[in-house]
Amino acid sequence: MYEQPGLFDLSPEVREAELRPMDDKLLERPERMRFMSFGSGSSGNCSYIGTPECGLLIDAGVNNNFVTEQLAANSIDIKTIRGILLTHDHSDHVRFAYAILRYNRHMRLYATPKAFNGLLRRHNMSRRISEYHTAIYKEFPFEIGPMTVTAFETSHDGSDNSGFFIQGPGATFVVATDTGTMTARADHYIRQAHYLMIESDYDASMLRNGPYPQHLKARIASTIGHLDNADTGRYLASIASSGTLRRVFLCHLSVHNNTPQLALSTVRGFLEDAGIPVCHDEEPQPNDTRLHVSVLPREKCSKLVLLKEIL
Repeated sequence: MYEQPGLFDLSPEVREAELRPMDDKLLERPERMRFMSFGSGSSGNCSYIGTPECGLLIDAGVNNNFVTEQLAANSIDIKTIRGILLTHDHSDHVRFAYAILRYNRHMRLYATPKAFNGLLRRHNMSRRISEYHTAIYKEFPFEIGPMTVTAFETSHDGSDNSGFFIQGPGATFVVATDTGTMTARADHYIRQAHYLMIESDYDASMLRNGPYPQHLKARIASTIGHLDNADTGRYLASIASSGTLRRVFLCHLSVHNNTPQLALSTVRGFLEDAGIPVCHDEEPQPNDTRLHVSVLPREKCSKLVLLKEIL
């Protein structure tokens, strides 16, 4: 009959491995962050960032029932979501904020006082949303579970406009959307990002020759409007050589003045001209060191992306 050998019947090399104490760091290894988008564009913006134990929504411009369904479909317990980070007070970012909060009373609405007052002033929304508001301030970090969030200045024509620098287990994630120019503070935080959601709103030629009235074209192309594909590509090419940035999610594409293919090809062109290898496969291979660039869908849910731990 076969007898399992005792410890001291094994070779010296195996004995040494068996006797070596477990590394406490392995026991303390934090849970990794995940990201997904429920919709990105002028029809509505909302995304998720978090760990299995604690999450946040970024904006609330997508139907609350759809958000709830997609969270459940991806095995994310809505009770783990602590609240909504509000970038600014335009309708495509706030339309369903009160509905989400009313059905999930454990959540908070994290917004600067000016952005929150703009929300109340601009929208026909229940004033009871004030019961859920937690004031945040730009450049003042605050903690939500294992994540530390810092709001920073962006350049848009909302009442008050924020991007977010989110430090979580193993990685940093930055949101920089709805900004007509790259502000100094946005640049400061983006340069530290491992994962970046950045707008690539329009193609300049499509906007110039498109159906919008002239005043709207001027607003979009202004420094308090949106970034076009070339702006975004040129900026990414200027920072990506540092090697910090691992993955880029292009967001907020215009339905009338852009296409996913055009945004991706324009941004990729600037990066490759700068000597930065780019991967645009839906799922990059584990050992692929190229910068992964993808486009978030306008009106449907993206896949849930597990953010690789950056050591």
